[in-house]
Amino acid sequence: MHDVQKYRPIVNNGHPDLSPDSISYQEYWEQERDRCINGYKPRGMDKISGKYYFYLNYFKILGNSGERGNRKTLISPWYREMDKEYFDLFETCKDEEKGMIVIKARDKGFSYMNSGLLAHEFTFFPFNDVGVAAGLQSSATSFFNKVKNGLNNIHSNFRHSTLRDTDEIYKSGYKVKNKDGKWEIGGYQSQIICRTMDNPEVFKGERLGVMVFEEAGEFKRLKNAYMSSKACFMDGDIQYGVPVIGGTGGDITKSSKDFMEMYYNADAFNLIPMFIPASRAYYGFYDIQSGTEDEPGARKKLLEDRKKVETDQKAYNLHLQNYPMSVEEAFLNTKSSRFDISRINGQRARIMSDSKFKGQIQKGNLHWTVDDNGLEAVEFEPHPHGKFKILDHPRTNFVGLDVGGVDSYDQDKAGASTSEGCAMIYRRFLNVDEPGDYIVAEYTDRPERKEDFYDGVLKLAVYYNSKMLIEYTKIAIIDYFKKEGMQKYLKEKPASAHNIKTLTRNTYGVHMNKQVKSYMEDLMDDYIRSSVADIWFYELLEELSFYGQRNTDRAIAFGLCLLH
Repeated sequence: MHDVQKYRPIVNNGHPDLSPDSISYQEYWEQERDRCINGYKPRGMDKISGKYYFYLNYFKILGNSGERGNRKTLISPWYREMDKEYFDLFETCKDEEKGMIVIKARDKGFSYMNSGLLAHEFTFFPFNDVGVAAGLQSSATSFFNKVKNGLNNIHSNFRHSTLRDTDEIYKSGYKVKNKDGKWEIGGYQSQIICRTMDNPEVFKGERLGVMVFEEAGEFKRLKNAYMSSKACFMDGDIQYGVPVIGGTGGDITKSSKDFMEMYYNADAFNLIPMFIPASRAYYGFYDIQSGTEDEPGARKKLLEDRKKVETDQKAYNLHLQNYPMSVEEAFLNTKSSRFDISRINGQRARIMSDSKFKGQIQKGNLHWTVDDNGLEAVEFEPHPHGKFKILDHPRTNFVGLDVGGVDSYDQDKAGASTSEGCAMIYRRFLNVDEPGDYIVAEYTDRPERKEDFYDGVLKLAVYYNSKMLIEYTKIAIIDYFKKEGMQKYLKEKPASAHNIKTLTRNTYGVHMNKQVKSYMEDLMDDYIRSSVADIWFYELLEELSFYGQRNTDRAIAFGLCLLH
């Protein structure tokens, strides 16, 4: 078995007692500099990167001595195979001109490893800027302090003079008078820039060798922040810097939706993904001297801890989210829902984790045209940014196969509301040889003119030759269909929603009173329990997960389809 302590020669043996004026002293420190830049390979051992050698031997973190009950103190990091994999991935990203995106469990040392990466770039490369981006000020401050503390405790032979030290900038260098008596700036003049990204443009104009997106799940608009910052580590088509995106997943109904989507679509963002489960380097099941992990034992213990709180749904969900053993658990939706959240989460993960599932739905636009008989018709035109999403196109040899549901609106402007209008098409059961009982199309939008939304709904109805069930109180869209002579595409009040006690006498649509809404929700609940694997529209699944807490236009349209 390899002795991993050989990777920490300075920690274990210290520096040799050499005179600073001797050649041996100079050679020794040149050797140490070379190890920190080009890596280190003890005899009979695998090579570690220069950054990892620097992190293990020269950087300081708050850590555990390895004995139970001890407080955390300032220590040199222990060798962990998980950390080596992390630093190796960084080198791969550098070589392949990519970035890295990491989802992890709690307490894995992500911030310390990234602090070490930035400190290394700051220490060994002159005129080199690196960046820290955070979604919250508290995260930015905490991370920046870790970097500064680490730098303040490295050996004096590697430590730089500080030219500037603020909450946002840490710059190396010093002032010196030239022969003319004027002040000049000397030294490496490398700097670390730390900013929160409420405004995605805050790093505009910077050039960064490394850019860390700290606790990515806290970013309100992570994708905007990342795309707006790409110029910071690009030179034309060449990527010279490495973006590092990572953190703990968090509740996907909050800020980490972008984080999840970027992780599952890493290739599209030129990123390499990495997942660090709770069972890796889990204290109590990890030997700090040998670096060996008892991952099966850690997994067993974590599962036992989960079982203790399984009767408390909130506590159980939070345990899964903070100590995940799969990517899906890290991105778990912990919000309570009217519907079975575990089934919804399972289908979300199924879609996001497999490219063939994600690519099933086709986007495009619908246009009015004229058919061979001179009658008004609708045709589909594929477009990557189209508002119409199609899973299956119409089966024109069947009549009444497809039915629709519409969550509409009567006002042009939504004001402060995030509500949109949504129409969905549901394909009914035909026979055992044909797919059925699932949503085949969706149209969600809020154009400036409500009539443009109504026109989109009408085109969807004509394209699928489907009647659309609408809440009868949404008068404007019903009047629009009538004005266009298209009332044949309006669904009459369904018998399932009829209440002999009601005073409403509407011909079209459904009166969404308390009883009808409860019945619709029961239909939705039954469908999720029996057929959630047939829902391929990701945004619909997301809305079903927080139904009743926020605007759920797609969920209502889906429910109206089931009522239909």
